Amino acid sequence: MTTSPIWLDASTATWLECRDYLESSPFAVLPLGATEQHGPHLPQNTDTVIAEALAMAVAKVCGGLVLPSMPIGYSWVWRDYPGSLTHSFDTFRAMVKDIARSMDRNGCKALMLISGHGANPEPLKYTIRELADEMEMALLRVFYPGLGEVMSDAESPQWQPGNFHAEEFETSMMLHLRPDLVRMNLAVSEYPGKSTNQEMSTIPMGALTKSGVFGNATVATAEKGRKWFLACTEKVAEIWRDFIAEHG
Repeated sequence: MTTSPIWLDASTATWLECRDYLESSPFAVLPLGATEQHGPHLPQNTDTVIAEALAMAVAKVCGGLVLPSMPIGYSWVWRDYPGSLTHSFDTFRAMVKDIARSMDRNGCKALMLISGHGANPEPLKYTIRELADEMEMALLRVFYPGLGEVMSDAESPQWQPGNFHAEEFETSMMLHLRPDLVRMNLAVSEYPGKSTNQEMSTIPMGALTKSGVFGNATVATAEKGRKWFLACTEKVAEIWRDFIAEHG
């Protein structure tokens, strides 16, 4: 008799392996990223790299069928940067719904959506509410819970509370996860002016910055990235473990 693995990568598993896993552990994790500008020093898939790594790390601790990541998110604010891609609000929501419906049909009882991109949680909030009215599968959305506590030893302040991009945190995470993709010689520090119009009208964040960085990327280190990644993993794992226990 074979023992079911604690986690499984849906991308490389066979359908038989997925069937057997979900029969014994009906839980799945969906990483949600983006393909968008991350300053002159980080790759456009930064959010996807981090979301995938977190999903894998949490699944290895708590369990879960890790689904292929969604590499394009809702990135309207960066639409004028060459190479940046965005789904429309409705398309993004529709894609998440299709994946959730697939997993519900597969017998999944709980699905966690891990986003590495700050604009994804807003459409996700309403998406999972609507899905809750049509399926029994429980849905959970996560975006760096307790980040202020995680980054209590950061050397630079965030541009705005909960609003950061390509700065110390993301650069450090990438230096830990994929240093081969980071061009630290091009890292900059930029704190764009805060704009009431940007917060309340249609002016995108992309119009406020010259470099695409919102914060200080120059103080990032791989050691900070390793520490913060482990702390983020621990916080998400705690949430996912409790969610599985509630809906298992």
